[in-house]
Amino acid sequence: MKAALKYIPVVIVLVTVAALAEQPVTDHAAATVANLHDSMLNPPTFVLDAVYVTKPDKHGNVSVCYEYRSQNVSGGMSAGRAVEDHKGELSTYQVTRTDDVPGYNAGWVAPCKSKNIDRDITKAVASAAPALYKKER
Repeated sequence: MKAALKYIPVVIVLVTVAALAEQPVTDHAAATVANLHDSMLNPPTFVLDAVYVTKPDKHGNVSVCYEYRSQNVSGGMSAGRAVEDHKGELSTYQVTRTDDVPGYNAGWVAPCKSKNIDRDITKAVASAAPALYKKER
């Protein structure tokens, strides 16, 4: 009996880790969108255009791709893109006219090519993210 009791904490930790791993991608993406929103020069002008989840790679890892717009210093709207890998590392890219050239923005394009997109989660993320915004609208 004592031997069985000494393994209970390990089981509790494993169950907790498994529960955290089941957190939906949309919840995580909504938190990332809230961080993007709050980091903008003019957060009230932030517009989320799209959020995509990529197909799993050969290791089973997915990336999340974001497209958004916000007002720039000149008062115009600037488009941006971001990609978050399976490690949670977020890379952002400013969209410029040269993005029309295939492969120019390779950091964003590589995992976020249309052939790599598994599903569009824009609606779910767009409805969940505003509740997480820290800066006033």
